[in-house]
Amino acid sequence: MDDYLSEKEQIDKIRKWWKENGTFVIAGLVLGIGGIASWNYWHAYKLQQAEEAAAVYAAMTASVEGRNIAQAEAEFGTLESEYGSSAYIDQARLLVARVRVEEGDLAGAAAQLKTLVESTKDPELALIGRVRLARVLIADGVGDQALQVLSLNDAGIFAPKFHELRGDIFADRGEVEAAREEYVLALADDAGGVVDTQVIQFKLDALGGPAASDSQEDS
Repeated sequence: MDDYLSEKEQIDKIRKWWKENGTFVIAGLVLGIGGIASWNYWHAYKLQQAEEAAAVYAAMTASVEGRNIAQAEAEFGTLESEYGSSAYIDQARLLVARVRVEEGDLAGAAAQLKTLVESTKDPELALIGRVRLARVLIADGVGDQALQVLSLNDAGIFAPKFHELRGDIFADRGEVEAAREEYVLALADDAGGVVDTQVIQFKLDALGGPAASDSQEDS
């Protein structure tokens, strides 16, 4: 009898607990299952987006190689409007910039490269974008803007290339001493093979050798 009462009390307690908490348990299960389903849906959606973006970028590349520029521009527009957060948009901007340089549209190329530098989440790609942007600006005759792009504060491993391009700007202006100093720094800083040291040495020799300050230090 005592055992029976004990079991009955336990059953009553379970019923009471379920009455008070059953709704929350069911809701928790539903939310848990719903959360898993939502994550699976989101993962599948992102995968599908990536695959679609890759297909559009591949088509764009083929259009560029086939010199169907109008089609390539249209495909770039699709990438930009529908897959702007994909990893392919940065590469697409580089490709569009190259095409516009080939067509003589330096301002259009610069605009794409500026957008790339400002929007990419890849620090190294941003540096590559800055190098290409500086080259476009130099070709467009706006060396002052190129020097701003080539600020050395956050040049990282690309510092030697930045120095080389800065040297090119100064050399084009006839500022020989400043150009020499930049070329010497490019040679001194290049530990990772970022620049062609033979080309820089040729540029330096064409200006009469090392900067005067460096010659005095060597003596």
